[in-house]
Amino acid sequence: MNGMSPLLFIPILTITVVLSLSVSNVYALTTVKNTTFSIDIPDNWTYEEGVLNSSVTLTPNEFGVLLLNNTEPFNETMKDGGAFSSFEQDRTFPIKNADFDLYVKYKIDRQDGMQVTSKQNGTIDNETAVKIYGDGIKSFSGIKIVEYMIWHDKKPYFIRYLANVKDFEKYLPEFEQILKTFKFVD
Repeated sequence: MNGMSPLLFIPILTITVVLSLSVSNVYALTTVKNTTFSIDIPDNWTYEEGVLNSSVTLTPNEFGVLLLNNTEPFNETMKDGGAFSSFEQDRTFPIKNADFDLYVKYKIDRQDGMQVTSKQNGTIDNETAVKIYGDGIKSFSGIKIVEYMIWHDKKPYFIRYLANVKDFEKYLPEFEQILKTFKFVD
């Protein structure tokens, strides 16, 4: 053992094993897969899968109650803090055989809870996407929002992350890591 005493080696080995096991638990993921997409959700986020549609809603564990409350406005539910995200195939878009630009216009024009502050083009899982940032208004006041509109196989997808102003930056990196795992199921 290169001059290392066996009495010193065993505690160092034990500490190394314990630390490696605890670090691996920090990064434990659950892969959620439905008929249209999959995402990896870290164990420190609580989630719910849509029963009738291709959707996943999620929130950091400490705000899990947000998944139960569907009646109060978000500014009331999240007034003391909170973050929330949803990933879904957007079945609310009524126009069939449309192009992506029309979908983006439709979604932006219908923003009644957010003032759009910026818009960027990009890709998600190699598909065309538009990302918009916004500040909440009306029942979303005190909330910051980022939304993604994606087009895959001529079908719209919608991803949203919103959080109380004080929690937005705190959970945004975790949301972005989840977003990087988003994959379409073919």
